[in-house]
Amino acid sequence: MRCLKRHGDLSGFRRNLTLLVFDSLMVYFAFILGMYFRYGIFTLDEPQFFVNGVYFSLFIVVSLILNGVYTIAWSYSYFRDYLIILRAVVIGYAVGFATGRLLNLFGIRFLTVPFTVSTMAAIISVFLIIWSRIFWLSILSRNHHVVSSAERVLIVGAGDAGTSIAEELSRRPENGLVIGFIDDSPRKLRKRIRGVPVLGNTDEIMALVEKMDVKRVIIAIPSADAATLRRIFSKIDVGKVKAQTLPSITEIMDGKAKLGYLREINIEDLLGRESVRIDVNSLKGYIVGRTVLVTGAGGSIGSELCRQIAPLKPRRLLLAGKGENSIYEIRQEIGSLFPDLDLCQLICDVADSSRMRYIFETMKPEVIFHAAAHKHVPLMEENPTEAFKVNSIGTYNVAMLASEFGAETMVVISTDKAVKPSSVMGVSKRIAEEFVRSISSRSKTRFGIVRFGNVLGSRGSVIPLFKKQIQSGGPVTVTDPRMTRYFMTIPEAVSLVLQAGAYSGGGDVFVLDMGEPVKISSLANEMITLAGYVPQQEIEIKYTGVRPGEKLFEELVLTNEEFIQTKHPKIFRLKTKEAMDETTLFSIASRLRAAVDNNDFEELNKITAEIVDDATVKISAGCDFR
Repeated sequence: MRCLKRHGDLSGFRRNLTLLVFDSLMVYFAFILGMYFRYGIFTLDEPQFFVNGVYFSLFIVVSLILNGVYTIAWSYSYFRDYLIILRAVVIGYAVGFATGRLLNLFGIRFLTVPFTVSTMAAIISVFLIIWSRIFWLSILSRNHHVVSSAERVLIVGAGDAGTSIAEELSRRPENGLVIGFIDDSPRKLRKRIRGVPVLGNTDEIMALVEKMDVKRVIIAIPSADAATLRRIFSKIDVGKVKAQTLPSITEIMDGKAKLGYLREINIEDLLGRESVRIDVNSLKGYIVGRTVLVTGAGGSIGSELCRQIAPLKPRRLLLAGKGENSIYEIRQEIGSLFPDLDLCQLICDVADSSRMRYIFETMKPEVIFHAAAHKHVPLMEENPTEAFKVNSIGTYNVAMLASEFGAETMVVISTDKAVKPSSVMGVSKRIAEEFVRSISSRSKTRFGIVRFGNVLGSRGSVIPLFKKQIQSGGPVTVTDPRMTRYFMTIPEAVSLVLQAGAYSGGGDVFVLDMGEPVKISSLANEMITLAGYVPQQEIEIKYTGVRPGEKLFEELVLTNEEFIQTKHPKIFRLKTKEAMDETTLFSIASRLRAAVDNNDFEELNKITAEIVDDATVKISAGCDFR
């Protein structure tokens, strides 16, 4: 009986013992039926008949126990669980019949009935035991539906995920009563799946919601891309019904959510639920066993780099950044998930050359991901010297040290704002690109620059701002109704950055496929709708005009650059102009450092004109020293 108690408490043991007794009686009854079908009327109290029945039942029940039938939670049963019953009965029947025939040879007569009787009894046993489980589950389900007063639910997607949600809710009706599926597949329409009807397609969602008094719609398609989710969501009036979704495949694979987890639909779902496939072996080839330095490790991109690098088993992971709280937080997060990983917290400023030199001398990083940067466009317009100090000089410092100390690989995070820059931030990042390309041309270190647009939910981005404005009742401020931006999720962007690192060499500039640009005004409308409000009625959208340094449309490629396809469909290598020579590099870096130290804006403009011939920005004091 230990097999019965192993997976449950005392009440579970009693329940399984009851099942065992009930199954024994059903197997014995199956033997009676087998005898009846073979012989017709016969006497039930004959000793030999009783011995045969007990012998047959014993082998079947023991096989049921050994095959784990009584460890199955039947409230959560699936088709494979019923196959276990079939397997157990077949094994018990075969072993019992063979043993009985063998004992008969030695004059021990436990099994004297013909082959036909025992075979019919085994078949009937399978049907009776499986029927008993199905009958019990149907009674439970019927009782749940009768007593449940939970909100009525429609599930969009009658696939594996949708049916799993339906089954879970049928077992826990207090969380919702599923009245039907919605599915666009013609072969599923008007059918029943696991007893739940497919009531219509996505065009009929709201009609069914109003007709059947539905309170909640669950979109159960974790593989759906952003376009599909937007199309489905556009059919749902969130002012009349609550909408939820399952996490995306990316969230499930990253361990950020489980398949059965339900959450509200957010703007990240509608803009970027793509699952990026990367060549893990190529990443391991340059990360496993190395000391990896991540600058800006507490930021949006830097912290996600740490999350994705940690599972690749670096020898040591160096978390570098200026903000002590953000570095502490990412250290705690990574440390709890990977307790055996050697982590080091480094509080530093990449523009501080002596501090960075000390780090390279003592830590000897072999792989560097340079994510430290000032990225807020209007803020850098008011503080231009800080933009050049961190974005340009800081990148120069790290790249020079990487080359000097023989690092294997350095990947620099750049931005689409470096293309035809109209802002101080864009110019500072473009100069950083030119520094890295020049250093790379004379270095054994494999350098790579990855250029991409906005990432969803990053600090200082438009989405957190819109969320805060909506929560405050509006207005939601948009600079210009024509303004568009490229968007990508942080995990997607970082996965592609890591992949680009495997392709790096010679100061290559890589551009990520950001998909289609999104109108900021459309983004504001969708976020207001997601929050359950009516745009321009309940929440106002206010247009404020383009701010200093901003462009209406971002670009990812310069006019003299050409796309070259890499092995990954979302990563492109750019064919760029020749890098600046060593003499020019040192001269520009020295002049830039002096201009920053002396707040010489005239010199900053001269340097910009020399290095970035397509820039359209005029650098001035901003808020510095006003």
